[in-house]
Amino acid sequence: MRNLIFNFIVLVSFTVSAQTEWSLDKCIGYAKEHNIDILKQKSLNQSYSKDITIAKGNYYPDANFNASQGFSLGNSFNVSTGVGQLESRFNSFSLSSSVNIFNGMSNKYKLLRARLISEKGNIDIDRLGLDLSLDIAHKYFQVLFNKEILVVAKEQEIISKQETTRLKKLYDVALKPKNELLEMESTLSMDKKETITALNNVNNSLIELQGLLGIEEIKNFDIKPISVETIENSNSIMNFDDVFNQALIKNPLLKSTTLESEINEKDVQIAKAQFFPRINFNYSYSSSYYHIQGSEDLVFNQQTGQFVDNGFFTQLDNNRTHYLGFSLTVPIFNRFFTQASVDKANITAAVNKLELQNQKKELKNKVKIAINDVGTAKTNLEASLSASISQQEAFAIAQKKYLEGYITSYEFLVSKSKYIKAQSDLITAKYDYFFKIKVLEYYQ
Repeated sequence: MRNLIFNFIVLVSFTVSAQTEWSLDKCIGYAKEHNIDILKQKSLNQSYSKDITIAKGNYYPDANFNASQGFSLGNSFNVSTGVGQLESRFNSFSLSSSVNIFNGMSNKYKLLRARLISEKGNIDIDRLGLDLSLDIAHKYFQVLFNKEILVVAKEQEIISKQETTRLKKLYDVALKPKNELLEMESTLSMDKKETITALNNVNNSLIELQGLLGIEEIKNFDIKPISVETIENSNSIMNFDDVFNQALIKNPLLKSTTLESEINEKDVQIAKAQFFPRINFNYSYSSSYYHIQGSEDLVFNQQTGQFVDNGFFTQLDNNRTHYLGFSLTVPIFNRFFTQASVDKANITAAVNKLELQNQKKELKNKVKIAINDVGTAKTNLEASLSASISQQEAFAIAQKKYLEGYITSYEFLVSKSKYIKAQSDLITAKYDYFFKIKVLEYYQ
């Protein structure tokens, strides 16, 4: 029986010389580069890399330059000095910088968190690619399934057309009753309808498959057939422990959830850092310029008894000021915000750990089901192949007897219907077996 499976070949490939045939691997590879969901995730990953740059920047000092210009308009009298004040303008300039020395290791945890998020983004691409691979395999097999159903439909239409032509000739010479001809014509019409429906299903499934590959249309798109040997030679592991252990290591969904747990731990540490004091080092350099409107920038030198220039650059040089200092901020009470943030982060981390445990449990059950499904699908394929071969021989005998007049048209059509069902069941069993093996590979 196993040899029968290995010798079973796809009926027709439906290739057209002008069309480009895509293999399953080519479809999956193309989709991983052009699928819209993966492209969006890649764009998100670029933003995650910028978060790493921002987190690294927290270790560096900042630098700011400030400049201002103001005017004092209208004459006024200063009561405290007894001096009249004239209209004036003034400028001030400053360059400042500060750097954090200690903030409870918050900068360290933020950088680690940013790197974990970036790593998780790459794993999410693998997860999307794996899910997409399974979806593409399903659609790919659906196209091949519909193509083989179309072959069966065309074959039945040809048989019905031949019998209708034969019966019409016999009816014309009064050798067959009209009801038998009408019954066969009705069968031919139904077979034509099935052929049109099957052809439409092929076209629609090709459109659906191409939709998974990317947003750009592929001209003359078609796919290659797959044999049972190709699928069974894919080295799928059937031992539960081996499959499950590989899944625990390689499954991107588990990897993503594990990284999410590590991210949650960093969120807890970042929240706890708010309990610690913060120490900053600050430096600033400033200077200013003052000018009375309508007057020259001069100042009286008491030593020489003369007025000397006191212009813009002279004042900036004379008014230079440097400031160095440390600042300490000790949190005492912030309306329970920090404690509540720590509690929320701990709750989120606990929930994610439960989710990880649940995913492992679900994965274990799914692997068991996948292995059982492969075994069942293989048994069904063997049974369907045997039934198809037997029914094909039975139909050939019935067709010969019908031509020789030993059975009625009703008995012939019953045998034909059984033959169609046996072929359809075989096609269904084959592609169900194909897909179940792909599902098992998915978990590996």
